[in-house]
Amino acid sequence: MTEVSTPTSLPALPARKATARKTLLGQVPLSSPFYAFHPVTRLILFIFLGVIPLFIYIPEINFLLLLVNLALLRWGKVDLGRLRVYMPIVFTVALFMFTVVILAPGRDPSYTPLKVLGITIYYQPFFFTFASYWRLMAMLFGTILYFSTNHERDMLVGLRTLRVPFVVSYVISLSIRAAGMFMEDFRIIREAEQARGLDTKAMRFSDQAKLYVMYLVPLFSIALRRADEISNALFARGYTLTGRVGTGGKRSDYIRSRYVMRRRDWIAIVILVVIFAAVAIAQTAFGAFAIEHSPLNLYLRSILNIPS
Repeated sequence: MTEVSTPTSLPALPARKATARKTLLGQVPLSSPFYAFHPVTRLILFIFLGVIPLFIYIPEINFLLLLVNLALLRWGKVDLGRLRVYMPIVFTVALFMFTVVILAPGRDPSYTPLKVLGITIYYQPFFFTFASYWRLMAMLFGTILYFSTNHERDMLVGLRTLRVPFVVSYVISLSIRAAGMFMEDFRIIREAEQARGLDTKAMRFSDQAKLYVMYLVPLFSIALRRADEISNALFARGYTLTGRVGTGGKRSDYIRSRYVMRRRDWIAIVILVVIFAAVAIAQTAFGAFAIEHSPLNLYLRSILNIPS
């Protein structure tokens, strides 16, 4: 009599533990120090780094703010290699701004003309453009820092914690999510064309421009369909513009209840708010960060004999 072997059960595979967290601009390890802080603290840091350059006209300080953003990206364990994708924007903005100021500097008789490589430039508008460029770069990298380390849910929690009206917080979060989905759809379309043998590198610039225009048709059709799907999903879940349920009561905020404000959050928020208020008052009331106080501006004026 032959024995019938019974099938042995295979050992259960160990559950895979997530090691990274998806953000709006990529992925960041869960061990990132940023996640030790409440989403509202990260949102206030974003507002601080993104708005404070508007009060600072001294390019040296804005350049230091840019270095602070890069240091925070490294501290937050963001892959700095991903920043290469923003280099075309950095160089394109610089090329556009300085081309405009060279070709159309204005007609103020107080401007000081200078000859550089056979091209006449005017010092005052050129240095102002130089200072404005670094203001823009500081704001840009402050935005990159936030969206490289946060998901749209983090922004939604931060806005709700700050008691922003329900409709405003949801419009902002849905707009950010739509932008992310728009970029993802664009990437899928590009990869689908490359899989079919399209070589964009071999195309002329005019043909590439036409190709980008043609992308608008599927992208907008997908965006319209997504908008309808999101609208139906919100309606099915009983969301209203007031943020209240159909019976008139207040909707419970489950997402916000999962985060707790700690002492380090309050300390960080107080420090950021105090610095922001001090800079804003110093500039608006006393002009402490005006472009005339730039050490580089003063040095160049001294060696070029340009009166203040």
